[in-house]
Amino acid sequence: MNTDSLTSSYDSPLRAAQKEETRRRILDAAGRLIEAVSPAGLSFAAIAREAGVQERTVYRHFPTKDALLDALWLWLDPRIGVKSFPQSEADLIAFPARVFPAFDDNEQLMRAMWMSPQGREFRLNANAKRQAAIRASVADAVAGLAPGEAAAVTAAAQLLYSGAAWLVMKDYWGMDGAVAGKASSFVLELLMQAARDHAAQTGRAGRRAKKTGETK
Repeated sequence: MNTDSLTSSYDSPLRAAQKEETRRRILDAAGRLIEAVSPAGLSFAAIAREAGVQERTVYRHFPTKDALLDALWLWLDPRIGVKSFPQSEADLIAFPARVFPAFDDNEQLMRAMWMSPQGREFRLNANAKRQAAIRASVADAVAGLAPGEAAAVTAAAQLLYSGAAWLVMKDYWGMDGAVAGKASSFVLELLMQAARDHAAQTGRAGRRAKKTGETK
């Protein structure tokens, strides 16, 4: 009987579980540092100390800072719903009302993410994917607009969808997450309709001008 193969088959699930537990400890430690110290304290050495592991263990699980930031983005999702980017215009509009209340529950973490250079780096790490999702979500609404107008609507949609909108409405207008989320979702819906209305109006004006020119 080959005892080596049996030992390997029994050890593999255990090793996998231990590896996953270590990975979770590292991410939990990174999250605690963001909340307690700010993203400025998010060095691999600090994470290792907080997690109670060797620094090389952190690098074994996350070879680069980008890999760590990507994993932290997913780690944050159960708390503040940041993992999923909008898949449609309806998703985009619904997001603030659904997620902004959770920002209140994790206020210190959100402030750290929005008010520090390291938090900006963290957010920019996923920005290309976020922008692509938002462009796809508003594509129908901006289809009839000039390129500059479409870009303006798309950028405004990203702002209303973001934690920055929550932060401004909370700090400068005294709104809690639930009220700010409803307000942002409401304005996003108005923005999409206004884009369509403007495209329809300018389209009619363009057709009239063309027709007038043809009859002269």
